[in-house]
Amino acid sequence: MDMVVVVTAPVRDLSEPVSPASVSFDEIVRGTGRCGDLGLGTRTPASVTLLPRARFTGTRTQKLLGRLFFQLGNIVSSMAFALFLFLAVGPHLFPYQTMTMLTGSMVPTINPGDVAVDTQVSVYDLKPGDVITYRIPVDDNRIVSHRIVSVTGEPDGSLTVQTKGDANPDNDPWKANFPGGTIWRVDTVIPKMGEGIRWFRQPGVAKVAVYVAPALVSLMLLSVIWKPARRKRSEPDPHDVPFTGSGAR
Repeated sequence: MDMVVVVTAPVRDLSEPVSPASVSFDEIVRGTGRCGDLGLGTRTPASVTLLPRARFTGTRTQKLLGRLFFQLGNIVSSMAFALFLFLAVGPHLFPYQTMTMLTGSMVPTINPGDVAVDTQVSVYDLKPGDVITYRIPVDDNRIVSHRIVSVTGEPDGSLTVQTKGDANPDNDPWKANFPGGTIWRVDTVIPKMGEGIRWFRQPGVAKVAVYVAPALVSLMLLSVIWKPARRKRSEPDPHDVPFTGSGAR
């Protein structure tokens, strides 16, 4: 078994400093040489104890588990940060937007919980088969992502489109007119990425998240601020005496 030598000596005021270069392990144990001159080891002999190294360094399994959890924490936090950048920050910096599908009107093309990534295109580039994201011209003007069934040019130069959800049996009961400019078209669908968003939008979860998220961030900041700094030793501690004997006795 790998062992560690632990040397303890009586605490007393010394007439002069003692350094590892001036005394040896044998002198400490026997109280001879400079240790005898200084009064070390004469009244209360130094004690030598052999302890398993695991008492100081921890078991190999504990080290491996610690490293594993540390790496997993880094991976999870990195993925969460990247997801936050993609969903919340990216649309403000780059020409795209993300929409989380909340209904099944576009199954199986876009399932509930999928995230649709839209880019802007000219309305005059629209054609049947494109999936566009727009506000419907009736009812509550909600935003939908539906497939274009037909495109009709109007005398004033605008375009009128008829849309339909892939899972719906009939065309949408309205037609949307676009006078010009650009419109959002679905280019990519990322499966299941929006499940977390849908879960957080539940009333109870959303209320809890409002209080839990700031608390977690505060705890992380406090742990970083209060983390004790490692003491840098510019010179050896005079009590750290190296073993210089010829062998075990």
